[in-house]
Amino acid sequence: MITNKGVTTALSALFLVTLVSASAAAQMLWVKPSTEITMRRGQGTDFKIVAVIKDGTPVELLNEQDEWAQIRLENGKDGWVLRRYLSDLPPLDQQLEALQQEKDALTQANLDLKQRYDDLSDEKEQIEQDLIAQRTHIEEQFNACIGDRDTINNQYTQLQADTTDVIKTKEELGEARTRIDSLEKELSRYKKENERLNDNQTLKWFLAGGGVLFLGWLIGLISRKSRKKRSSLL
Repeated sequence: MITNKGVTTALSALFLVTLVSASAAAQMLWVKPSTEITMRRGQGTDFKIVAVIKDGTPVELLNEQDEWAQIRLENGKDGWVLRRYLSDLPPLDQQLEALQQEKDALTQANLDLKQRYDDLSDEKEQIEQDLIAQRTHIEEQFNACIGDRDTINNQYTQLQADTTDVIKTKEELGEARTRIDSLEKELSRYKKENERLNDNQTLKWFLAGGGVLFLGWLIGLISRKSRKKRSSLL
């Protein structure tokens, strides 16, 4: 990742290179390469020298009149110098330094981007592997769900068949119970008829026995009378 230090360095370098094209309230200029220039209190060589400025010194442009320019130094002191000694560009060594700083910042940024690209590539590969694993897991779950669905369908079909068998069994059981009730009623009727027949048979036997006894008594009575008559005749 691009560090804050690299960004700051790059911005500083770009500021130095592009400062000449920036429009602002205070325009920055640089003293052209020379031995030294003098800054005077007013516009003219007869004014008192208030400072001696080395080449490459950055100054702030305050005003321009003819060939003279009013400037302010970094220490706050201001005065007039000949405009021809001022340049809109910083010294070459500063430009080179700024460009080198920009190059170093861009190189570092490129390295950071390459590292980030490598990290993202590794992350992408890991995500692809995770996606493949997740897809495989989902497919396995889907196949398992299909299998469970088929099993449930088979169980439901079997349950329907079992339910049909149970209903049929209940119907047959009801019919059998109806037949059993009918047979029990018929058996009860037969029992009553049998009891009635048994009662009639007992009565017949009773009457038959009584008749035999009565006949025996009658025969005995007749026999006794017959014997009495014979005895009287004799």
